Amino acid sequence: MRDSLRGFESVAAELRSWLEALRLALGAETACLWTLASTDRLSVALHSPRETEITPEDVPLHGHALGWVVTEGVSLRASRRDIFRGAEEGWVVAAPVSEVRGERIGCVALEFDGVPRLDAPRALELAAALAGRLLGDVHAAERALTDLRKYEALYGAIQDLDRELDLAELASSVCRRARRVSGARGAVVARWDSGRGEGSILASDGETGRDLAGAQLDGESSFLGLALSNVTVLPRDDLTGKARFPLYVQGVDSRAGSAVIVPMVADADPIGALAVEYERPRQYTEGDLERLKALALFVGPAFRNAVAFGEVKALSLTDALTGLPNRRATERALASTIAVAERAGGPFAVAVADIDHFKRLNDRHGHDAGDLVLRSVARTIREGLRPGDHAGRWGGEEFLIVLAATSLEDAARVVERVRRSVELMHVEWEGCALSVTISVGLSAYPEVVRSGAATVASADAALYKAKRSGRNVVALADVRG
Repeated sequence: MRDSLRGFESVAAELRSWLEALRLALGAETACLWTLASTDRLSVALHSPRETEITPEDVPLHGHALGWVVTEGVSLRASRRDIFRGAEEGWVVAAPVSEVRGERIGCVALEFDGVPRLDAPRALELAAALAGRLLGDVHAAERALTDLRKYEALYGAIQDLDRELDLAELASSVCRRARRVSGARGAVVARWDSGRGEGSILASDGETGRDLAGAQLDGESSFLGLALSNVTVLPRDDLTGKARFPLYVQGVDSRAGSAVIVPMVADADPIGALAVEYERPRQYTEGDLERLKALALFVGPAFRNAVAFGEVKALSLTDALTGLPNRRATERALASTIAVAERAGGPFAVAVADIDHFKRLNDRHGHDAGDLVLRSVARTIREGLRPGDHAGRWGGEEFLIVLAATSLEDAARVVERVRRSVELMHVEWEGCALSVTISVGLSAYPEVVRSGAATVASADAALYKAKRSGRNVVALADVRG
């Protein structure tokens, strides 16, 4: 087996000489330096003699005697067969290896064919303390390099993030940057409306348990909500207790060991927060916390700009009267549906709906009544569609409905349900119940037309067929060769 020091290469020669001298001085058959290979396993980093085959090469940190030495920080003297399954007769003496600041990073274990000297445990403890100092210096250097890389990530974020105006993209980018500047295993970015006292998660990255985007927040049901509603930085050193208060949202257990939540503030108002989580309790450093605060401080104005840009963009794509997507937004949705269907070979359907006798209604009751009818029909159409269906105001009293990945037969059922709901609608104007119906033309790709771009014209032709047949019906387009 080859030696593996994972980051201790600069002191490998000294450690190897130390291990050999220790083995010879105490009369042991073998000597091994075990280090943390991961959060839950120990593996052999060095052993003496080098040509000896070591079995096993790794053991669990929890549930094994050597793991107990490391986690509890105590020495051990026990039968070799009690330590290693299937081992030959003999003894094992082990002592923990710790850095100067007390963080345990492994243990050293000596194996004896006979009974070890009585002073072997104490001698091994002294030797392990010296090894800890040597390895601690390496760890300190590595921590400094890690901090340097985290600060480089922070500076990169400061240079790049203020250029992003799409809120979803900005939130995703902040998640990734937050992990880099803090060394966290997962990150979440949330939006907050302080006036309403509610918010939602915009993006998550890494190991946060599941995709949390879209989850709703209040100010009391999670640590994230509490940090937002109280506008306070909220470090959580240990989240492993039995009564686990939700970290992000009610009903989702993050299984994090520790976390840091930092609000993002603009113009003295909390507009969002970034949160990072770690696998183990107290895993973050003061430097991580400070970098996250700096990132949140910088991102706050960029986040506010993205929110404002999104609101302006939404207004530009929304029909002011009905609240439905306007023609521009609907053309985009249609173009996207056509592109996906033609590339993947899947179906989609398009319906054009028109309010029957709308001009007569306007002339009789006035434009305010007409506006009320338009809003009522728009709401009923939107409520009658399935998730993923699109309905927009196409112009005047016409609405366009796009049903992605839907056959003509399935689309006919959906549109007929919408037509029926409009017919049953109760619209009252100045004490008068208004009778409102719609006529609908329906076409589908590729069942009716061979080109996705032809679906609207085909549905429009079917609409005129519905009008000619007496209105308040759904008419299917004629199949074109």
